[in-house]
Amino acid sequence: MALINHAKREINAKIVYCGPGLSGKTTNLNYIYKKLKPEYRGKLKVMNIQQERMLFFDFTPTGQGTVGGYDVRFHVYTIIGEASHPSPWKMVLKGVDGVVFVADSGRERMAANLESFNSLCAYLTAYGKALADTPCVIQCNKQDLANAVSPEEMLRTLNSGNAALLPAVAAQGEGVLEALFNVVKMVLKELRESGAELGAEEEAAISPATVMTEEAPPSSQPVMPEEPAGIVAGEPTVDFLGEPELIGNGGVRLPLVVRYGGREKKVAINISITSE
Repeated sequence: MALINHAKREINAKIVYCGPGLSGKTTNLNYIYKKLKPEYRGKLKVMNIQQERMLFFDFTPTGQGTVGGYDVRFHVYTIIGEASHPSPWKMVLKGVDGVVFVADSGRERMAANLESFNSLCAYLTAYGKALADTPCVIQCNKQDLANAVSPEEMLRTLNSGNAALLPAVAAQGEGVLEALFNVVKMVLKELRESGAELGAEEEAAISPATVMTEEAPPSSQPVMPEEPAGIVAGEPTVDFLGEPELIGNGGVRLPLVVRYGGREKKVAINISITSE
């Protein structure tokens, strides 16, 4: 669920790239990050979570990617490779606003696609969400393979209902930005429909100014846009970074992230529980 910071007039929305191992999730994020203009994106980071590695960054669409006068910051996540345990995916999917399922179009990978897709549905159900009610794009990656299944066959195999379907060759950048733009449009639409109290109006999803094009000549000096109102001022926010962990001697470890003035700090609080 998107988090609203009224002090900063900012909405934080979460997009997660899911799929089986080696389907192209990391390739997608690396390509997207490279194409977004530096002034509109945060740092590309890797974090270890329960023996797995999480890749993530955030970006803010320019100009018209707003909801009722609030800037929308999208936080994009994936798990690198194939997770050996479901816990990292469950943690990453908590509070998700939109999903891109990166399917491997190789025919021999169809069973892995189905298993990963069913797991995604189960994880969402555990949080009281249904995939049918969640903005979702299915990216049929590796369409350049000789034995690639068609997007239509992928749709039938996954039985994914109303999810948007896009062919892609992520290694060449084909269908990568299209998948992102589609899920962003869906999330913005849902935010506007559910955020009437912000005075939302129908607006475009992402301005072309957000994305770098091959034709654009390099600037001799980086031009940084003015910081949006509230990026420095405002109250700090504190969010859970993951699930509480039991530690020795009856203690509990709470992983937190503190955000303030466009910066964030990850901390952990250890609580000792004793009986009176």
